[in-house]
Amino acid sequence: MPAADRRPVAVLAPGWGGSKDQSILVKVSAALEKIGVRAVRTEFSRAGRPSPGYATEIAELEAAVARARPKGRLYLLGRSFGGRICAFLAVRSPPAGLVLLGHPIRPPGRVRAEDESALKALRCPTLVVQGDGDELGPLEVLEPLLRENPRVELKVLAGCGHALREAEAVRAAATWIGKKEEEEKEKAPSPHGRGKG
Repeated sequence: MPAADRRPVAVLAPGWGGSKDQSILVKVSAALEKIGVRAVRTEFSRAGRPSPGYATEIAELEAAVARARPKGRLYLLGRSFGGRICAFLAVRSPPAGLVLLGHPIRPPGRVRAEDESALKALRCPTLVVQGDGDELGPLEVLEPLLRENPRVELKVLAGCGHALREAEAVRAAATWIGKKEEEEKEKAPSPHGRGKG
């Protein structure tokens, strides 16, 4: 019987209407596998409007996490709408880390109070990768919210909107998760149990 896979796991959720084969998710998956993180891409079943309170989407993401059966640390990563759902789940069940690729926090004329509350309530290390011209998530809305939560870091990609430059976004996500994994390894006790004397 094969040994349990104890690599850290990242569950990746697509933007609205996207599939698990969304381009940016495929690229993030490849980058994470290279640094020893098992990547599991998922998707949402609903077409049209999201379910009330996003209950269906959150349940589907929870089910994807359960199917992934993480034995090591769990990361959640979502693109746009998928990031919103990851954030909602992370508030309930904090993972080792959360990455949001383009957060649509404030589309024109729409206040998303539940998203604002979720960002402020996050208790896990979080990275938000955002274009400086994101029309669905303006920095002037996002930055004050993030200042209220020291666990959230912001990586701004200059010169792009909600359609992030994939290579830069992928690199930012993989680098951040890789850094978190290195920090965990440094905290782990030596397997040889060496003392100081």
